[in-house]
Amino acid sequence: MPAAMAGPLWAAQSGTGDPLVLLHGNSGSHRDFDRMLPLLGAHHRVVGLDSRAHGASPRGDGDLTIARMADDVDAALEALGLTGVDVLGFSDGGNVALELALRHPGRARSLVLVGANLFPAGVRGQVRRSVAVLHRLAALAGRAFPSVRTTAERLDLMVHDPRIDPDDLARVDVPVLVVAGERDVILPEHTRLIADSLPHGRLAIVPAAGHLLPRTHPRELVDLVEEHLRGA
Repeated sequence: MPAAMAGPLWAAQSGTGDPLVLLHGNSGSHRDFDRMLPLLGAHHRVVGLDSRAHGASPRGDGDLTIARMADDVDAALEALGLTGVDVLGFSDGGNVALELALRHPGRARSLVLVGANLFPAGVRGQVRRSVAVLHRLAALAGRAFPSVRTTAERLDLMVHDPRIDPDDLARVDVPVLVVAGERDVILPEHTRLIADSLPHGRLAIVPAAGHLLPRTHPRELVDLVEEHLRGA
């Protein structure tokens, strides 16, 4: 299946079987999952979406927020005729997946959240401080160089987004696998908070792993995803 625009977003599709939607991390694209595709494509119709202002998707108008990116995903899946799909979101993609489930019930039948967070304080302090410095520098540079403005907006997502109340997760009435690396940039207690706040949440920690699980531990992550989907 060729890659093409699906509503507001660029969609790259491959494989056959039940649809599995892939949502990438901040400043990435559907290519974040390249190392997983050979393992997933044999059993799934994989739909990799580029978020607004990422990859081949346009910036569009208005604010760039996690909630609006979730609305984009809903519109893209509507354009593809897909509902009740499984969604795998990595990092900011996991945050988008949660917002999708909250804002558009019924669009996803199950979620896999990899390195997700509910609010910025869920990220380790040193990482948050480093991102905040980069954000300030990019915002300043963007005043003189318009090409840097999108970079500043993406960093702003990490400084101010997402804004999800843990109590709201009680409304996510689908099976959810919450995954993080043992050495993830997401605080361990925050990852547990997400899993514990979900009615059907299950936690999995990948030993000796950091944040970039789709790239560094593709086989382990695919095994967790397949086990989750069999149960879901």
